[in-house]
Amino acid sequence: MKYEIAPKLTEAYIKNWDDARLYCFSLNIDGKTGWRLPTKEELNEVYKSNHDFEAWSYWSSTERGGIHIWVQHFGNITNGDYLNKVTDGIYIRAIRDLKAN
Repeated sequence: MKYEIAPKLTEAYIKNWDDARLYCFSLNIDGKTGWRLPTKEELNEVYKSNHDFEAWSYWSSTERGGIHIWVQHFGNITNGDYLNKVTDGIYIRAIRDLKAN
């Protein structure tokens, strides 16, 4: 993976996508900044891996048509769908890009 996943204790239920993006942007974890919402592809990669995500749905940064955002489902349902970014509350888990050494 080319990114770091924020610790589980930073997970939050956010009512709309803009607030979810702001939450990630404002995170400072042990001096680490640069957090963001993961893309659809990154969330799908996490979904397929050994992860500590709950069986909830998580916001991504992937938009469709300006009003819908990809939401990745973790659990025993379909792996994801596009939902309204204004009215659907979803969980978030931030990631940040790792710097090349």
